[in-house]
Amino acid sequence: MNLYEFEGKELLRKHGIAVPKSVVLHRGEDARKKYSELGVKDVVVKAQVLSGKRGKNNGIKFCSSADETAAAAENLFQMNIRGQYVAAVLIEEKLNIAKEKYISIVYTTNVKQPMVIFSEAGGMDIEEVPEEKIKKQLLDIRQEKSASDVPLAQELWNCFLNEDTRQVEINPLVETSDGRLVAADAKIAIDDDAFFRHPEWNNLEPRTMMGRPPTERELAAKKIDEGEAYYRGTAGKYIELDGDIALILNGGGASIANMDALAQVGLAAANYTEYSGNPPREKVYQLAKVVLSKPDLRGLWMCGVVANFTNVKETFLGIIDALDELKPQYPIVVRRDGPESNEAFALLTECARRNNLNIKMFKKETGMSETAKVLAEMLKA
Repeated sequence: MNLYEFEGKELLRKHGIAVPKSVVLHRGEDARKKYSELGVKDVVVKAQVLSGKRGKNNGIKFCSSADETAAAAENLFQMNIRGQYVAAVLIEEKLNIAKEKYISIVYTTNVKQPMVIFSEAGGMDIEEVPEEKIKKQLLDIRQEKSASDVPLAQELWNCFLNEDTRQVEINPLVETSDGRLVAADAKIAIDDDAFFRHPEWNNLEPRTMMGRPPTERELAAKKIDEGEAYYRGTAGKYIELDGDIALILNGGGASIANMDALAQVGLAAANYTEYSGNPPREKVYQLAKVVLSKPDLRGLWMCGVVANFTNVKETFLGIIDALDELKPQYPIVVRRDGPESNEAFALLTECARRNNLNIKMFKKETGMSETAKVLAEMLKA
């Protein structure tokens, strides 16, 4: 999960990294009152979105009065910045900047180690800094001491480890005219799989990868993987889209390819979702209920790779429970294979018979993208 700037700065502050004095303005709150609470004249008013490059997209404004701040905040709340919904506005003191630097700690998949990255030049044009001027040092995840000589590396390392993050970035790291180092921005991504160690994450504002508030169905799906059985497979990934073909997918990268295959036959996905890791019947049932609850659906495509460890019968039982309950009358196409798939398909066939479902089923002999074409033909009939 990506954090908003104001959330990330709270974590930096917690670990001893200076951040500007600030207040957060939410929709419906009084911007003039917030400005007065801050108690400084010159402020920076910043849209809180989950994408970067706000400065190049008019998402940051400089103000010197309550009226200017209120007008700037109203303008920002009406904006769509790189497709992102503005969740809040951060009003903070304007820094006297002598120099802008860059520092981050990220997990590098190629060497499977965290790495601290530091540059004496930062800010909006960090991508233009020559590679030879960027310092990179690998860190040992087993050591609490960072073993890096760059400024604030230890504080950032403490944040990276203790907050279960995947990335901690400060750009710009400002050197002020009086010699202080201050985090003028914060880009932090936390590891969702560590939520059981962080009850405070339940207080974070809801967000989606789509840059908008989550829908009721997205919130319901998220709860599927919470609670005591959180470790028993994953079935809570659901992103609502604008189409009318419900999807229940399996296979990681294959699921993304299937989204493309659906578009190529002229159909539009109502959602993106997949389950993995052999989730139990009740989790898959809850996910199927969420997927099929979207209004005005025209079809359902259940498509996945050949499973290795997921019990196809167990997971299909969850989907069958939902089909028995909802009895959808639109076309359904299924493509799946793996452990106990023969039993799974027999149960699904019986479900189709008793509910009079319009369904076609395929196993590994038929390519996944081919079954998208089948669904398109069923919808034309």
